Amino acid sequence: MIRTNGNKIRNAREIKGLTLAQLAEKVGKTAPYISDIERGNRRGSYETLLRIADVLGLKVEEIREVA
Repeated sequence: MIRTNGNKIRNAREIKGLTLAQLAEKVGKTAPYISDIERGNRRGSYETLLRIADVLGLKVEEIREVA
């Protein structure tokens, strides 16, 4: 599981005008799951992060948390 920059995901989602539910549907996850990723309470798999990045028009490297 990969740590993410949840604020970056949330900001990109809001800029795209997507709700949590809309992003979740496009990614194939639930809204609470996406919310947990955005808040840093859950780490997503690389595959999930690829889907999120694709929907938001980002590269996965842009949403990974750098230690």
